[in-house]
Amino acid sequence: MSEGKIRAGIIGGGAAGLFAACQLKRLSGNRELDITLIEKNPIPGKKLTLTGHGRCNITNRKDPSVLKNCYHEAGNFIYPALKEFGPEDTVRFFENELGLKTKEEDNNRIFPVCDSAVTVRDMLVSYIADRVKIITDANVLDIKKSEAFWVNTSKGAYEFDYLVLSCGGSSFPKTGSVGDSYKFAEKLGHVVVPARGALAPVKADAEAALLTKSLSGVSTEAKVTLYLSDRPEASTAGEILFADFGLTGPAVMEIAREIPSDITGLNAYLELDLIPAMSDEQFDRELIGLIGKHPDTKVTNLIARFVPASVASEITARCGLTDVYAQGFPKDNRKRLLREIKHLKIGIAEAVSMDKAYVTRGGVSLKEVDRKTMQSKVVSDLYIIGEALDVDGISGGYNLQACMSEAYLAAKSILSKQ
Repeated sequence: MSEGKIRAGIIGGGAAGLFAACQLKRLSGNRELDITLIEKNPIPGKKLTLTGHGRCNITNRKDPSVLKNCYHEAGNFIYPALKEFGPEDTVRFFENELGLKTKEEDNNRIFPVCDSAVTVRDMLVSYIADRVKIITDANVLDIKKSEAFWVNTSKGAYEFDYLVLSCGGSSFPKTGSVGDSYKFAEKLGHVVVPARGALAPVKADAEAALLTKSLSGVSTEAKVTLYLSDRPEASTAGEILFADFGLTGPAVMEIAREIPSDITGLNAYLELDLIPAMSDEQFDRELIGLIGKHPDTKVTNLIARFVPASVASEITARCGLTDVYAQGFPKDNRKRLLREIKHLKIGIAEAVSMDKAYVTRGGVSLKEVDRKTMQSKVVSDLYIIGEALDVDGISGGYNLQACMSEAYLAAKSILSKQ
């Protein structure tokens, strides 16, 4: 390893770009750095400040062997990065390097004790300020590669020996994520998997929205299955939240990535099983038993033993059974309740909106990136990390951890060439 100057550019100052800069500083020791981070916004980390509802869910403290299963098709690709720089490394960096104390909450989620994503962003920027040039309000106009990378921006041209492409995906475009990574990657010869929204709420059609609006703010556990043209395409389980516009909550947001970008003619809907712990037969037997034991009780109150009272009220209303008592409750009525509770259809009005999606599914093809270094297999000395890649995780700190693990590998590889 030589001791020459490290001349590297980072395009995009989001979580991945900032962390790449942090790792280049941390791992370089006393070696001379010439690192430039180019950001289109007035200040880096705009999207980072929105994560964890403004609290910043930094990572998820699961073992990497478990963590990798939370990245859908990209699990095997991301695994080497998670093993090299995993959640424990992330916590140590934040606590020991940044001096930012962390805490663990439910489902192994790690947050800063201060509960402030803005503070996280500010401390990352402060950490690199002494050794990294940060150019803000700078739009990248063109990138070319010959012996070196030539990057033309609205604030001048720059030349780099190494380039980290980390300018995000297409989700939450108001933060500046408008697909720039894909444009630059394609220009440099990469294949880009078409982008669509992930970790997003789902807008219900007009009929289903009558129900979701009446239950707005109510959360419950459910199994959620996506149907396209009356065929099940994907399924998950967890908490759902009814809203004026439709559905949200972890389970709904997770399955949103499976909704095609064009649902015209597909008869797309979500089927909700509001009692996922029981099969249809088990629920029917349980209901028969309750009817026999409590003949003078309204059916709505019996159903409220399984689901929130407001949900029970809406379900029985949909079946025309609001004031019906259990005594003499016929089989046909049980079937109607079973259908509404275990197979509740919520029609999907439109494809997932990028404006509402927290992350992007799609991006630079993983076949063209070395998973052990994050270096492009198409263009030498080009590194692609963060949402620029076709990697998306579920909610709970997984996506930020992927950014940090990838950034670590990129920084390590760049420094190994010097």
